[in-house]
Amino acid sequence: MNITPAAFHGAAALLAALSLSACATTQTADLTADPYEDFNRQMFAFNDGLDRAVIEPVAKGYRAVTNEPVREGVSNFVSNLGEPVTFANEVLQGKIPQAAGTVGRFVINTTIGIAGLFNPAKSFGIERTDEDFGQTLGVWGVQSGPYLVLPFLGSTSPRDLGGMGVDTALDPLNYAQFEGDDATRVGVLVLKGLSGREEAIEAIDGVRQQIDPYTTARRFYVRNRAALVGNSAPASQENEKLPDYELDF
Repeated sequence: MNITPAAFHGAAALLAALSLSACATTQTADLTADPYEDFNRQMFAFNDGLDRAVIEPVAKGYRAVTNEPVREGVSNFVSNLGEPVTFANEVLQGKIPQAAGTVGRFVINTTIGIAGLFNPAKSFGIERTDEDFGQTLGVWGVQSGPYLVLPFLGSTSPRDLGGMGVDTALDPLNYAQFEGDDATRVGVLVLKGLSGREEAIEAIDGVRQQIDPYTTARRFYVRNRAALVGNSAPASQENEKLPDYELDF
């Protein structure tokens, strides 16, 4: 039985998007609007519990049994596989020079970099960009809608939730037909989720140490997504101590 692109995306979300630092929301960067806060807090607690019980131990085990060069190679590999989706979104946003750079980066890293395990493009001054269809919609002027936390998917918004589906459709890996294609796609998604969660261990621990982790995670999400849509630098990964008067209870 073939696994559909939607199933691939769902598998990735289970492993990767539970991160409390997952980011993607409002174009206006409203840090207080949260009309579904009660529901969101329940889903946040559910996702956090699942992460603590399953995802986090696996990520820490992965870190314990691998060294940094191996983890960097895995991260490079899965990032390289995402370049076609970034390229498509850059074209849709009219970022033609960036799209050309993405093509060059993909070709260099796929060939010289041995299927993307290494990142020689960086030595040529071609830095990686990351664009998704949620960002594309934001650039087109589509408002994100209210902040949402969904089971397994984590932080999102109506705009970005739809964008996830389009990105799945844009990913050529979901259409490639070869022996063991389904197993390969699932394996890639597992690697992507595992690598992303391992990289976020410290950031997520920092969020959990805040007075109100939910509010902290939400505000990181809102600010980072607004910065990405506005083509400015995302908010720092450093932990933010929110003033008591800004916390929601």
